[in-house]
Amino acid sequence: MSLSVVSVLLPEQHIREGGEMSTSREAELLAAALCGDIARLETLLPIAGDLTAFAAPDGVTPLMAAASGGHEAVIELLLQRGSNPARRDVKGHSAAAYARAAGHPHLAARLDCVVDQEKTLR
Repeated sequence: MSLSVVSVLLPEQHIREGGEMSTSREAELLAAALCGDIARLETLLPIAGDLTAFAAPDGVTPLMAAASGGHEAVIELLLQRGSNPARRDVKGHSAAAYARAAGHPHLAARLDCVVDQEKTLR
């Protein structure tokens, strides 16, 4: 499985003519999550609620970006704010898959655990 960190940060849909990145909130959230910028994320994220509106057109979420970047504190913040660790991108990859592909098995295990706990609670 090949998951590109560059495609998370700079998906084609977020590039304007001339190579400029759009300033959409979704693109900013993805970039902040991938870079581990908690301060920026805290200003962009709602306090709680559904974060499904904040995904790239290819389905990559801030949680997937943070998992790819190996940012444990960002992952915890996103989970606290309502990110769904079971959500999949258009290719069927979860946040745990992004963490595994980027060499962060401990984060993948954490995300898998959250998904399993949510299944148990239902």
